[in-house]
Order: sequence, then structure tokens, then C-alpha cells
Amino acid sequence: MNLRGYLLFGQFLWLVAVLNGKTLQGIPGYGRNLIIKSLPAIEDYQSPVYEVYMEPYLYALGQTTYPLNDNRAEKQIDLSMAPHHAPGLQAVVHLIADEESGVSGDLIFTQIVPNGPVTIEGNVTGLAPGLHGLHVHQTGDIKDNCKEIGPHFFGYYGRHGGPRDPIRHVGDLGNIKAEEEATLNLKIVDHLISLAGPRSVVGRSIAISKSEDDYGRASTEDSALTGTSGPAVACGIIGYLH
Repeated sequence: MNLRGYLLFGQFLWLVAVLNGKTLQGIPGYGRNLIIKSLPAIEDYQSPVYEVYMEPYLYALGQTTYPLNDNRAEKQIDLSMAPHHAPGLQAVVHLIADEESGVSGDLIFTQIVPNGPVTIEGNVTGLAPGLHGLHVHQTGDIKDNCKEIGPHFFGYYGRHGGPRDPIRHVGDLGNIKAEEEATLNLKIVDHLISLAGPRSVVGRSIAISKSEDDYGRASTEDSALTGTSGPAVACGIIGYLH
């Protein structure tokens, strides 16, 4: 059904509700809140960014009202006030080795409330000791090992950076550190990626790189794009868990 058809159907439902003296509360999707996220301007780089999208169906936040923080640019909802039974959204990724790297693992993404931080937890095996970059990439195409996953998921930021830098790709998650012959138990909390809305990572791929991410500090073209972290040694597609 095209856009005109949806509009006509919506007008028809409204007319039926008015004629019957009823409200529209029973219509799926009606009454869901619009989520607004504001990101501050970066001097000499970009103006403020505003995101507006509708709360996903999978959130089960009940009727609780969540207080806003003073700094709206960082986090709209105070997690300490969220009920523990609210499941939010979850996504999962199974990492597969690129060629013969021997790296594998499973990661779970959890976002309790819209616009809140995303927690990434899981384990990775087979990594060489040392630091390795962790990035979300533009596409979920992993059929040719990890060679077609595209560049980092940049969103509206064009330069690579570290996870706490004001300027970074959305997909820049920093480094993880592997020890000699040990399973890496990973836990990361990131405030820029999301499981819904314009910054959603669902359907994209996440990859572990061969080398350390320099966070764009090397003043080279490769550093500004990838952090000179080298090729991927493992990757996987991020998909909703529910």
C-alpha cells in the first residue's frame, strides 16, 4: 500500500471512530510517544543534531513517567528510575572467523530505555594477546568472510575517533584487550549506538580488527577512517533477540 493509501485508510478509521463516538486508542500504534534526542553542536564542525522517531513496539515500559536529566544532550531518561522488570530491547550477534583467524564469540546488546545507553556483553575466543579494535560497520553482508561489511557505521559523523570522543563514527566502540590463551569476557557500555531509531545498529555487522585502534590520533588518512586497526578477524550480523 502506497502513502496515499495509508492516509486514506487512516482518515477512514478516524471517521468511523468519530461516527461511533469512540476514541482512537484501540488503533495499533496510536498514543505511542515520539522520542526526541538532541546532540550538541561541535564548534567549527557541525550544528546541533535532532532525532525524532517513534517508540518501538518492543519496549515494555508500562505507564511509569521517567524524569529528564538536566543535560538533555547526554541521556533523556534516568536509568536509576527505570523498573528492573522492563526488558527494553535486546540484540544478539554470533561472531564468525574471517578466513582462518580462529576467532569466534557471542555478544548480547541490551538497551533498557529509548535513547539510553546500550550494554554489550559476551565472550570472545581465539584472539591474539593485545588490543583489538571493535567497530560496527555499515552493512550486514558477511557472505564473503568479513570483506564486504563496508566502512564503519558513521551516522552523521565523518571522522573516526575513540568511544568517548565528541567527534566519532557512531560505530566506533574502542578497543578490547585479549590475554594469552584466555577467553575474553567483554562488557562495554556505549551512549551513542542504539537498537532503534536513526542510530540503530540492528541489521548491521560488528567486527573485531586485527590491530589496535589508534582513535584517529595518527594524523594519517587511514587513521581518520579506521584508526589504523587493520582488517577484521571476526564479524557477525546484529539481529533482534526477541
